[in-house]
Amino acid sequence: MASEDYASRTWRVAKYRVTRAVSKIRAEYEKSPPRSTEHTPPVDPPVPADLLNLLCRLGVALVGAGETSARVQTILDKLSKRYGTANIHFMVLPTAVFVRVRTGNDSAIDMLDARVGTLPLDQIDGLYRLIDQIEQDAPPPGVASRDLDAILTQKPGSPPWLILLGQVVLTVGIGMMLNPGARALVGYVVLGLVVGVLTQLADRVRLLSMALPVVASAVVALLAYGFPGALAGGQPQQLLIPAVATLLPGAMLTNGTIELATGSMVAGASRVVYGINMLFLLALGSYVGISVLGPLSDPPVSSAQLGWWAPILGVLLIGYGHSWRSSAPQNTVGWLLLVLYVTYAAQVLGKHVSGPLTGTFLGGLVAVNAAYLIQRRKHAPPTQVAFLPAFWMLVPGGISLTGISDLVTHSLSGVSTGGLEVLVSALLSVMSIALGVMVGSGLATAHAPRVSTIIDTVYPHHLPWAHTAKTTGKPDSDS
Repeated sequence: MASEDYASRTWRVAKYRVTRAVSKIRAEYEKSPPRSTEHTPPVDPPVPADLLNLLCRLGVALVGAGETSARVQTILDKLSKRYGTANIHFMVLPTAVFVRVRTGNDSAIDMLDARVGTLPLDQIDGLYRLIDQIEQDAPPPGVASRDLDAILTQKPGSPPWLILLGQVVLTVGIGMMLNPGARALVGYVVLGLVVGVLTQLADRVRLLSMALPVVASAVVALLAYGFPGALAGGQPQQLLIPAVATLLPGAMLTNGTIELATGSMVAGASRVVYGINMLFLLALGSYVGISVLGPLSDPPVSSAQLGWWAPILGVLLIGYGHSWRSSAPQNTVGWLLLVLYVTYAAQVLGKHVSGPLTGTFLGGLVAVNAAYLIQRRKHAPPTQVAFLPAFWMLVPGGISLTGISDLVTHSLSGVSTGGLEVLVSALLSVMSIALGVMVGSGLATAHAPRVSTIIDTVYPHHLPWAHTAKTTGKPDSDS
């Protein structure tokens, strides 16, 4: 009995001591901080509001400079990392720039609207020089935002009368390349002047700006078919494309095709749909203008054509006309002409070797590489400034509008045409240019050929137009 009492007391004492020790250890454990933070998600540093605003506005400006969505996103990613932030993600569309910022376990999303249209060449030049400065020096975001404000709010480098003259010269140049009819020169001048006036009025009247494609093409068709003998030598259809060439959505269709091919389906589809809609609006205007005239008579047709030199002179007029109309930076017209002539030579070569589609492919390929190589030079404009005028050489929407206009005019006379052939030709034309641009961009960024001696020989620095203000200094810019 005594041994059982001793054993029971011993058990109770041991149980009490163990319970007390466990309680003490648990209390100390609850008071102690966590021993490890391995599974704690990292907290990203906050992004300054002025930096976020700068990146959004730069993205919108790059969309206005004619860049593809993927290219804009790449530039913004590079700039954000230059400022030491790695928690910003971008989604770029043709009409908006979306930004997602991670803050710990949460995220914030912001966006900024983008306008449809292309900036003047002098603003594009200033934009890329600002981007180069940010990549080199990373100035405070507030300072860079003020510089961006100054670029985007500056007055056009060309006065209104010079912009109007540039429109006329550009129309004549495109006409001399596409249809160098001697009697059509008067029509090119008259219709270029009319479209230039309507374009400047559209900048001041919002209602006209919304209906500009329809109104401009209707007026062009009304004048061309209403005075076919005086303006077109009996061939008014020759006047349609050069007169409205500045309204053709060539860059929109080409960028959209590139974005679809590279996986940017939303951006690419929206650009292609917008471009096709623009083409049909232009065709609708032609239908309205021709239908107002009623039955058309057949005037005497003049077959007088200008000589072999007409397209070569047309390239020169396109260069000067586009530089005046789009306010190109001072002393850059020589570089633009160099890109245009190289592109024209490639287009003509491809056309003679295998047909128009090969010509447009080679034109897009060579235009990108020529603009890229020129940009490497010390006093040359940025790649995008030298590349955009080449679209007027390729006229990517020309086949589309020509076919649609034929459908419109033949429908008025009750003649059926092959609509499927028109659509296939338009699609192949745009795709050939887009493929040339994509291949050219890949070649330009993958290899850095040493062509400085060739360029120095062909384009010496002592020429007056070669002395521009400041270099871009970045060999990785492409179109």
